[in-house]
Amino acid sequence: MSAHVDLSDEELNSLTNSILIRYGIDFTCYEPKSLKRRIVRLLNNLELDSVHALWLRFLKDQQFVYTFMTEISVGMTSMFRDPVFWKSMQRILISEYSNKSSLKIWHAGCSTGEEVFSMGILLQESHLLEKAKATATDFNQAAIGIATAGVYHKIKMIENENNYQQFNPKGNFAQYYSKEASDCQMNLDLIKHAKLEYNNLITDPAPFPFLFDVIFCRNVMIYFDSKAKENLLQKFYKALKPGGLFVIGFFDTMGHLIDSNQFDLVDEHAKIFRKK
Repeated sequence: MSAHVDLSDEELNSLTNSILIRYGIDFTCYEPKSLKRRIVRLLNNLELDSVHALWLRFLKDQQFVYTFMTEISVGMTSMFRDPVFWKSMQRILISEYSNKSSLKIWHAGCSTGEEVFSMGILLQESHLLEKAKATATDFNQAAIGIATAGVYHKIKMIENENNYQQFNPKGNFAQYYSKEASDCQMNLDLIKHAKLEYNNLITDPAPFPFLFDVIFCRNVMIYFDSKAKENLLQKFYKALKPGGLFVIGFFDTMGHLIDSNQFDLVDEHAKIFRKK
């Protein structure tokens, strides 16, 4: 297939609306340019020459929707990504939660689990792991499976270790995993505090009925349009305890959408906000 295949706005709208009607999965609020790039990549990978050919795959293969979701939502992440953020988060959590009895966390859009393991290490090194309870959600079932297994390629672990050393220069990252051929197995005790489960941020309610102390949604909302971002911000606001922390990613250019009547800025560089 030619690499120059293009998608019109009409084709994109037709595809996302068809997926919504047939499967109840909402891609209509994704930022169009980003979604188009990912669909074109998928078309090339599958050697398909049109959106029509892609839709035929949906109709012929009942399981193809899961392949589509995996390809479209694939995340590029690493443990302790943006070490300056993790340093700031550790300072805040030690200061505010060392003397509290519980710490409830939501990783919204946890992808393949690197953030959940990073948080597990941070909590253990801060003596907070035993009081923490977390839910980690994503709408990519394959990613949840990787997070649950905690197995990562050893080449990827080089980046993870480099990030960790910037977070904690005196620490020993190797104690948190074991090497197995070309892969590394993370210590699953680091995520024993976390329940990993499916959740569609756009269409599903918050995963637990209680309120959270911390909500992570890092580099997820970059894929959504402004209306979806505003709706998600309200969902997160309602799911947070008063004084709870809300974290966005370094690539989330949405500070202008965060209502200063609802959130105070705690750390501008680390992009940490606090519910009023």
